[in-house]
Amino acid sequence: MFIPRHPVVENQFCQFASQTSATGGTGGVLAYAGSACYLDTSQNDPIVKIYVANENYAAFGFLMQKVKYGYHSIHPAGMMLPGDLGSSDVIAQPSYNSSGVINGTKAAPVGVAHMGIWDTIHYYGTAALVAGTALYVRQSSASELCTTSATENTQTTPFNGGGGIVAYVLKGASAAQVTANVANTTLFPIRVKLLV
Repeated sequence: MFIPRHPVVENQFCQFASQTSATGGTGGVLAYAGSACYLDTSQNDPIVKIYVANENYAAFGFLMQKVKYGYHSIHPAGMMLPGDLGSSDVIAQPSYNSSGVINGTKAAPVGVAHMGIWDTIHYYGTAALVAGTALYVRQSSASELCTTSATENTQTTPFNGGGGIVAYVLKGASAAQVTANVANTTLFPIRVKLLV
């Protein structure tokens, strides 16, 4: 969930990077709404990627939509399930090699958020998040917001998004709510002011 709560800057001209893995194709999640992303500077097009370990790129923005694999492993390529109709999810379609075998997914159009005030459940923490807390990018496969605490970052040196703080907490959550959100038992949104 990544919901605008105040005038925001929306960038609808980006694409989520293509994937070269032949795995997937069952509707699994490639990236969640609210994931921090950066621009792939090796491309001429505005291709965005989410962070993994040891990537110290400057943060570009936050994904406004969840990006999912298509269903090409279990259904004909291009098929969408009824639950996808009317949703804001991006369905990445399969890419093929020269022999006609699926070798991953194509780049998929995705919205990117810059600045503004948003509600999100895409954060990581081990303690209460109070108003005014500075948030950074967590280098993980989910690319969440987190504090600089070593227990919340997957790196020995907290990642700073290539330029420092990427957001501030406006409306936080108690330690119990943060724990429940991270465990995906009960989701508690926090309100954040984006700085990128």
